[in-house]
Amino acid sequence: MDKDKVKALTEEIMALPGGEREQLAQEILPLLLGTRAGLEGIDRALQTLSDKELDALVERARSRGRDLPESFVASVIGEALRAARASSRS
Repeated sequence: MDKDKVKALTEEIMALPGGEREQLAQEILPLLLGTRAGLEGIDRALQTLSDKELDALVERARSRGRDLPESFVASVIGEALRAARASSRS
């Protein structure tokens, strides 16, 4: 997707009323988080968290991901944690 299309979509999303933007996020974010770019974003965010905060996040994800298969939740969390820890060792 080219930069102009991304910019146009971003502007369109930002122009939505708050409630519609929230609804869009609820429906689209789960799909995006499973992508390579989504996982990289998670990795960057996890790098800023302490081990205690990471543990709390893992437990929260496990309890809130009831509609997702446990294996998917574990895979996403595991990959994000491995990447975050590997980059912190570098």
